[in-house]
Amino acid sequence: MSALILAIKRLEYANFLIKKKATGDLETFARKMKLSKSSVRSILSQMREMSASIQYDRFRKTYYYGEDGEFCIPKFMKYGQVLTREEAVKIGKPEELCFSEKAIFVLCKDI
Repeated sequence: MSALILAIKRLEYANFLIKKKATGDLETFARKMKLSKSSVRSILSQMREMSASIQYDRFRKTYYYGEDGEFCIPKFMKYGQVLTREEAVKIGKPEELCFSEKAIFVLCKDI
């Protein structure tokens, strides 16, 4: 697996755990991610650099997003490709999507 794909998968999993407020403390988070604590700190720092409002709840011992939102990891799409409902859910809310001149998204009722 390439370094880029591995980094994306780690970001997706960290996002999943943070969204669910299921990270645990730093040590537990690192164990769940199968990384060192310093590597998890680095990922959290990078996510914060990308505008994620990540906070830590000392009472619940978990990281969480301080604002409603999540990371939307893009994937390569062929022009004209029709997404399944599951694929569309993974991409995110329509108002959060990026559009190009050739990749057009339509509402389900229009298909």
